[in-house]
Amino acid sequence: MTRKVSKLKATRLPSRGWLIAIIVVAGAAAYFNSFDVPLVFDDLLTIQKNPAVRFGQFDWNLINPRSVLYLTFTLNHVLSGQEVWSYHFINLILHLLNGVLVFLFAEHLIGRVIADVGRTRYYAAAAAAFFVLHPIQTESVTYISSRSELLSATFYLCGVLLFIKWPWSKTGFLASLAVSVPFFFALGAKEVAISLPATLFLYDWLFMSSGDFRPILGRWRFYVLFIIGGVTAAFYILTVNLRESVGAGLPDHLTTYQYFLTQLKVITRYVFLTLVPIGQNLDHDIRASNSPLEIPVLASALLLVALMIFAWRIRKRFPVFSFSIFWFFLTLAPTSSVVPILDVIFEHRLYYPMMGVCLSFPMAMLLLEPYGNRVRIRLTANSLMTIGLGVLLVLTVLRNHIWRDEVRLWTDVVAKSPHKLRPQNSLAWAHYKKGQYAEAIDVIQSAMPRVTDRKAELMTDILGNLYLQTQRYDEAIEVYKRTVGDADHRRAALEYNNLGVAHLYKWEKLQANRGSMSDAVFLERKKEILGEASSAFRRSIDLDSGLFSALDSYVNVSYYLGLHAELESQALERLKTNARFNDLYILGKLAFLAEPPNFARADEFFERAERLKSDEKLIYFNHGYALDELDQKDRAIQKYLHAIRIDPIFGYAHHNLALIYMDKADYPKAIEHFLEVLRYDPNHLQTNLNLAKISGILGQKQQARKYLQTVLNAHPGNQQAMQIWQQLGL
Repeated sequence: MTRKVSKLKATRLPSRGWLIAIIVVAGAAAYFNSFDVPLVFDDLLTIQKNPAVRFGQFDWNLINPRSVLYLTFTLNHVLSGQEVWSYHFINLILHLLNGVLVFLFAEHLIGRVIADVGRTRYYAAAAAAFFVLHPIQTESVTYISSRSELLSATFYLCGVLLFIKWPWSKTGFLASLAVSVPFFFALGAKEVAISLPATLFLYDWLFMSSGDFRPILGRWRFYVLFIIGGVTAAFYILTVNLRESVGAGLPDHLTTYQYFLTQLKVITRYVFLTLVPIGQNLDHDIRASNSPLEIPVLASALLLVALMIFAWRIRKRFPVFSFSIFWFFLTLAPTSSVVPILDVIFEHRLYYPMMGVCLSFPMAMLLLEPYGNRVRIRLTANSLMTIGLGVLLVLTVLRNHIWRDEVRLWTDVVAKSPHKLRPQNSLAWAHYKKGQYAEAIDVIQSAMPRVTDRKAELMTDILGNLYLQTQRYDEAIEVYKRTVGDADHRRAALEYNNLGVAHLYKWEKLQANRGSMSDAVFLERKKEILGEASSAFRRSIDLDSGLFSALDSYVNVSYYLGLHAELESQALERLKTNARFNDLYILGKLAFLAEPPNFARADEFFERAERLKSDEKLIYFNHGYALDELDQKDRAIQKYLHAIRIDPIFGYAHHNLALIYMDKADYPKAIEHFLEVLRYDPNHLQTNLNLAKISGILGQKQQARKYLQTVLNAHPGNQQAMQIWQQLGL
């Protein structure tokens, strides 16, 4: 569309700098209460359990999945460890930067239909503020793992701006190569950026070609590279990059047909959330659809088709509205079309669509202005925009408040998705991390009748563990026995392992109560409990020989039952013909358990076993313990660190490593690793006691008081805590 140049004097020009400053300040105000939002949901995998992030084991191959994203997380971890403020700071900076880029984009695009430069800037600022302040963006900004949307969008918008600022007459191969650079990095942050060529085509069609396809043919040199590159990128993403998470042929995925029908309902929900941001939910419950004749599917299809017809019909008269609608559908297409993705809906998928939808906000307020004049207090378009943006800011602050506490967040999700499994498990896990075991058990038990998901048996993982934590061992055993009968091959191996672990908890309790029973009763109970444990671990190993934790526990139980000599001779016999990892580990562990322990022999066999297999955390953990007992502290540290690199949230390894640092008077490192233990077990007795001791040594009495109070709340009258309390004069 040719821009109309007004002969009238333009309205007073606002400074770009001032408008950008207002957008930034408003965005900061909307997210001021998000800096202490904890790591939640996928943050466990993307950050907490990710060795590349935690230990800088970053692969600089930029074609690996989301490599650009994980590099930024690595830099965050270097800056602040797992203290969340720096992660939220970077997320907010990216969001505000995207707001500025949207402002520049909106200024250019709105300027093609409004001749008054001053009004254009005001409206562009309003569009950018709508983008920055809309509460639907909280899942992209406040939820740390959704940085993928923010970072990818930054490069995406740079590509868009580069294209629209490029001289029309020179839009050829060179322009295509230039735009390909930010496009490449956008894909490296998140694969949804694959829609960029389509959105550039949309802009070309509506604004450069005035809604006519024929002029676009003259710019074929620009598009041919994107057609080839886009097809190649899409093929790589689907067959290599995301081959284990997208596609109709994967377990638990919908068929292409089911996914398409379901997405009709999902997109309708997205439309509603964009226009009326009420009922936001981290984990929406939208069930799969199987027929186009279902009322929700049919109604959604009619609405969406009507929207697209409307966008087509107004493409020349109201190109901004048309652009916003088509942009919405194009940028949703990678996740909401026919390629099945395991999760059918997430609110952070609206981040890209909002970059185009926001452009219509000021134009819509202009259309509403005549109706605003009919009320008692005259409402101009500027007044309507101000009121609307103020409401969005308040809603964003309120939504961030929900995110600030993990229990509150998942309680909100459970209230809105009561029949879905994952929110129930997540709420129980949130209680578990706070040491609120009774509350977590209540969540799981109350959810059992409501959850209709066919995976509801997975709740037994948490329920059984909670029973173990609260010393309800027989109930835990019943849970695992009930589950193992209905489990598949792989699942059954895990459940048998869990069953064996539950019996080991009973064995520990039996040992603690040894003095209250006769020798005969003790031996009878020992044989019964350990016999059940041995049988469970043996069946687990038979079902899955690679389940190393079951092997480790089986060796322990065999030793307790006095069967270690037979186990050792069998392993030695097999070693004569073939050096197997399992046999070397068995010999090392038996030397470790011997009375008295032969830690030198354990060191020898563990070292040999590690040369064959370097990805089992337990061998490095046990090896570190043996080396510590041999007073080889530096080697022990390296073994514990290796175990933690395999599993960054391995609490026992963090605890033992902290003890070594404490003995070496390296208190900062000791504190670092003790705090890792408390992150997942806040009431851990010895960790709180040790942190109290260190705090006392460092003269931090208030900190010491806090740790001791935690101990006394969980273990009233604990003698160690009382003694430290007195020593510190608290």
